[in-house]
Amino acid sequence: MNIYLENFVNIKFKKPGKALDLGAGKFFDVACLKQLGWKCEGVDKNVGVNLEKLYLSKNRPYDLVFSNYVLHFLKNKQKLFETAYKNLKKGGWFFLHTFDKSDRICKISIDEKEIIGFFKKQGFKNISVKKFSFYDNDLGHKHWHRILEATAQK
Repeated sequence: MNIYLENFVNIKFKKPGKALDLGAGKFFDVACLKQLGWKCEGVDKNVGVNLEKLYLSKNRPYDLVFSNYVLHFLKNKQKLFETAYKNLKKGGWFFLHTFDKSDRICKISIDEKEIIGFFKKQGFKNISVKKFSFYDNDLGHKHWHRILEATAQK
C-alpha cells in the first residue's frame, strides 16, 4: 500500500470507513484498505471508467477518495477534482499523489499552484500540498521522483 496514504488514513480516521480509489490500476491500495477493515471501491479505465468525465459512484458518499499517480495522465484534470468532491461526504478527505513539475523523469506533471487552484475551484477546504523526493525502486525503474502530496476536505 502507498505508505503515505496509509499514514494519512491512520492520522485522519479513527476507524475504518468507505473509500474510493480513482485510477485503481491493479487495485493494490483497494485490497490493502479492505484488509484494514475499509469498504473500498476502485475505478480505472481498465474497468471502463473514464476519469476524463465525471464519475458518480452508486455507493457514495465516501469518507475518503484518493488517487495515486493518475492526474498527470489526464487532459481534463479538473474532472478528477470534481469527481472526488461529488463522491465525498461532507467532512470527507481527498488524498492525491502526483508528479511535481520539477520531476526530471515524468515530463507530464503539475505544480503546487495548479493543484491548489483545482481544489479551490471545486470548493475544497483545509488544503495542504507538500513536495518531497521518493526513490522508485520498482523493477526497471531505480530512480528518484519529485512528488506532490495534496490533501483537502469537503
